[in-house]
Amino acid sequence: MKTSPHVKPQLTNVEIIEDVKNESHARKELIRVYAVSITFSDVDFQQCVFSDCYFRNCTFIRCNFIGVAFKSSILRGSRFEGCKFEYSSWERTILDDDFLDRCLPGEENLARDLARMLRTNFTQIGNYEAVNKAASKEVRLTGVHFYKAAYSAESYYRSKYKGLTRLKMGALHAKWKAFDLLWGNGESIFRVAVSAAFIILVAALLSHLFIETRPFRDDLRAVAFGFWGLSVGSTLKPSLALGLNLARLVLFGLFMAILVKRLSRR
Repeated sequence: MKTSPHVKPQLTNVEIIEDVKNESHARKELIRVYAVSITFSDVDFQQCVFSDCYFRNCTFIRCNFIGVAFKSSILRGSRFEGCKFEYSSWERTILDDDFLDRCLPGEENLARDLARMLRTNFTQIGNYEAVNKAASKEVRLTGVHFYKAAYSAESYYRSKYKGLTRLKMGALHAKWKAFDLLWGNGESIFRVAVSAAFIILVAALLSHLFIETRPFRDDLRAVAFGFWGLSVGSTLKPSLALGLNLARLVLFGLFMAILVKRLSRR
């Protein structure tokens, strides 16, 4: 097995005191590097390692962070404009959660992987609002990836996903979509409430059209109370009451699962 040296030059215990522009620092290891309110323009940090660094209120413009590893660093207040973060890794690094809105890659599979990495990072630093935000973005990007893998005409997807693999991705997208509508794939209490309202409305329509001969308003009222196991003087057919009880139990279970998931991130 042939090998070659892969030692990263180190930049250790220094403070950057002026703006940096059009420089290459690729494949270096930056240890305890300090900078405040510094602008970095068109700087190449590809495959660098940032360890215990402090970059506060800095501005990074069109910088290359592909393959970079951030470890135990502080980037609070720093802004990133037009930067590349594909294949980067993050560990115990403090940064603002608007990074998720501004800096994810354009490719949804790479953006999903970065959102997943940042979710773990935010958990490590105790930023639980950012954890939930990253998880929501990860779920959404997963659905976009499944959709494109199954249906997109882009050459990347059509060359990678063919035949049975494409059918599998279509099935995964259908499953993802169904669970997204039901409970936001475990991230949306609002979707659970909407699902409950939809079930009540459909059950009331079925009762009005095929079971009872009474005004729709009375059916809707009876079904709404029946969904919660209450009786308001007008009875429901046993089969409909059973279905509503089962639906209530399922949705309550999903509701509790979301709460437990969110609380477990704290």
